[in-house]
Amino acid sequence: MGKKFMAGFKKFMKKKGVYANLIIGFLQLGLEKLLGMDFACPCNPQLNLIFSFAYFLIPAVFSSAFMFYVQSPNCKAKRSFSIVTCLIPAIIWVMLLFFDGQYLACARASREGLMVQTDGSALTWCKPIDDIKHITDDNKAELMTFFSIRNISQTVGLGMLFLISLVLICFGCKRYGKD
Repeated sequence: MGKKFMAGFKKFMKKKGVYANLIIGFLQLGLEKLLGMDFACPCNPQLNLIFSFAYFLIPAVFSSAFMFYVQSPNCKAKRSFSIVTCLIPAIIWVMLLFFDGQYLACARASREGLMVQTDGSALTWCKPIDDIKHITDDNKAELMTFFSIRNISQTVGLGMLFLISLVLICFGCKRYGKD
């Protein structure tokens, strides 16, 4: 049953690029909401831009690589349409991140500290650690270590997504060459 569904889904995705983009767009919306809940700006002026840029770039590359893999058999017949079809998910991803705003705000943040949520709203910002109440000197090092490990974890996840993107591109190129 599962194999039949996947085979039918893959066939549908190959034939209907517009519908595939619609499905991927909704998946991206859900993914952005999940990432947005767990996004933790490093609050380090030297890392903020790089970290935010990776959030913009790597999922966009992945979604385009996935579409290229799906569309690669159709690329020779409909090259310009296939290129546009492959770029639409990346454009949607970047648009979603700009709508959210916290990724660009993180990139532009110039304060060092911890990312905190403002009371009563979804607004987050980099608050200097010395301004945070109820934090002792003993807890500062522990908190900084926790957030550092969290950012490393997110970086590893983005790196893995980038490697998967490269694999999809390689397999797509292989499929493109066969047809």
